[in-house]
Parts: sequence; structure tokens; C-alpha cells
Amino acid sequence: MLRHRIPSQRIGPADIAQNLLDQNFTTLETITDGDLVYVNASTYIGRAQASASATMHAIGAAIGGGASGQLMSVRLHGPYISSNYDFSGSLGRQAYVSRSSAGGVSTIGPASSGDIVQTVGYMIARRTLFVSMGGAYQRGATSVAPYGQSG
Repeated sequence: MLRHRIPSQRIGPADIAQNLLDQNFTTLETITDGDLVYVNASTYIGRAQASASATMHAIGAAIGGGASGQLMSVRLHGPYISSNYDFSGSLGRQAYVSRSSAGGVSTIGPASSGDIVQTVGYMIARRTLFVSMGGAYQRGATSVAPYGQSG
């Protein structure tokens, strides 16, 4: 009787490292580890907030924290672990830019007229966000064009 061995499908640290996309930026303000950030016209990063259109689109999650004017890495794509996250009870859900907390991650999209709704990935473990930035649209907008593009 022939037996076939099925190779392990486990993902290790080397596999994860090959699928990460990070980029360095200078901070515009104090940023905390795991904050969702946007990049301004001068290529500085600040904390994204769905109720403040000037701070949207989010581009990723801050790696570490730092004061204004410091060089900081941003996870643009892939899993990011932060002790500031606590996704207990929300595993598997989509994550959104928070309406009420600058830099925050929310389990529900903002619902107020004028807010910018943007998915930012999935909550895959208690302290892990799989960063995968989605498009954005503005609540209550009369145009069907995505936020930031003319209709």
C-alpha cells in the first residue's frame, strides 16, 4: 500500500516576512503603535480619522510610536501585531478607520453623513490586524465616485 505524505501547510515567520509591505515616512504629529495613518501632500504621516476628511485615505498601520518629526515605518500590507489592539470578540471581522478616535481601528464603518468609510483589513487575532487597505466613499455623497475622485 502506497502512502503519500501531504506537505505541511503551516505558515512560518519566513513566509509572513515575504508578504509584508512596509514604508518609511516622517511623522506630522505624535503617533502611537498601531495607529492608522494617512500621508499628506508633503509626504508626512498623521493619524487618520473617518470624520475628518483632510486625514483620509488611510494608507496603513504605524509600526511603533514616535513624536512629530521622527522617521517611522508603516505597514502598508500584511499582518501587524500591536499590544494596543484588543480585537477580542471581533475576530474575522472587517476593520474600518474609526470615526471617533484619530488613528483608531473600528469594528463598524462610520454611519454619519459626511464621514469617510474605508475598510483597512481584517481582525485575525486578538492583537493582530491583517492590513489590507480598501477604497473609501463618503456617507451621504450624491456622487457615486469613490471619495477623493471627481464624479
